[in-house]
Amino acid sequence: MTKSRFLLLFALVLALRVGIAARFRGNFDTQSFLIVVQAVESGRNVYAATDRYNYSPLWSYVVTGVWRLASPNVGVFVLLLGLLQIGADAGSTALLIRIGRRRLALSPEEARRRSLLFFSNPVSVLISCAHGQFDGLAILFLLAAILAATLPKKTRGRAPRIVALLSLSLLVKHVALFHPLLFSRRLRKDGILSDGWALTPYAVLAAAFLPFAAAEGGFVAKNILVYGARASQTYLQKPGGLASLVDVDASRLGRWTFSIALLLAVAWALRKTRSLELPRACLVLFLAQLTFAPAYAVQYLVWPVALGSLYPSTAYGLFALAGGLYHSAAPESLDLPWGIRPTELGTWAAGALWLGAEIVRARRELSDPDPASRAAPARPSSA
Repeated sequence: MTKSRFLLLFALVLALRVGIAARFRGNFDTQSFLIVVQAVESGRNVYAATDRYNYSPLWSYVVTGVWRLASPNVGVFVLLLGLLQIGADAGSTALLIRIGRRRLALSPEEARRRSLLFFSNPVSVLISCAHGQFDGLAILFLLAAILAATLPKKTRGRAPRIVALLSLSLLVKHVALFHPLLFSRRLRKDGILSDGWALTPYAVLAAAFLPFAAAEGGFVAKNILVYGARASQTYLQKPGGLASLVDVDASRLGRWTFSIALLLAVAWALRKTRSLELPRACLVLFLAQLTFAPAYAVQYLVWPVALGSLYPSTAYGLFALAGGLYHSAAPESLDLPWGIRPTELGTWAAGALWLGAEIVRARRELSDPDPASRAAPARPSSA
């Protein structure tokens, strides 16, 4: 894809994104953000003020800053949040081009084409512009950390830069909670960070909660640590796809069973991706999280989309189709009257299928790193 064609298509998708964001009028999460703003402006502990806030304190200050720009117009507040997320996705698109060039040795044309797959992906567009979610902002910093890891090992400040970006990713929203471990020299053959550096983002995340953790009632623990485990009774969250397939009682033991399953899946992904290049290892880990998460929310679908665009496949396309059809037909989204619409279980199955396809694909490439060289037998010598 030429640069001029890329810029034209990017501009068209950008206009579409802005149009969808301008149409969005807010939802349950928008109301939650406004509750958070009230808590911050009144000086209250945000975790004690509401159980509808489940992230680090950083995002509460971001939405408060956005509200001060928009106040008293809620519509402008919603639009500014959408534009912020669109900006994050645009930044991710630029980072994907550079990761494709540096990490995967793609041509400039191919790197641009794959990055545009992300920016135009219906899941990415709808989650950012028609759902008001900010998972993409956390993914932006993860992509920046992956790009920083391509710097020469002797580059001054390389490790602190990577750690700072990983810490920002977790502080915005901890969707990539396990990903700093993929940078560890202990867990990967091409490990980038020592154990101390790899664990630093977790120390930063924990330190962010310290001013709030002393409040009576254990609100931080309830809102953050056991949020997913109590999904069946938490507002718009629903049991994860795996929990929907397996008939387990709704007791505490039953709910925590799926949390344990998630941890086992993460441990498996960390071990089995040791030989994969870092972007693909991060993709597989996201897919494992999505497949085995004990809770389900539609914004989870965006987690693997950015990195998945670097490795386009039929499974990636099916996932984008299922997620796009599901979300665009939702009343709280575009409310499009599709004749056929996948269920929540269908979108989960698409993600599980994609995970299986990536496992098979990775095994094939690791066992045959240059299949093109074996595509045809060598021509016999004329001597």
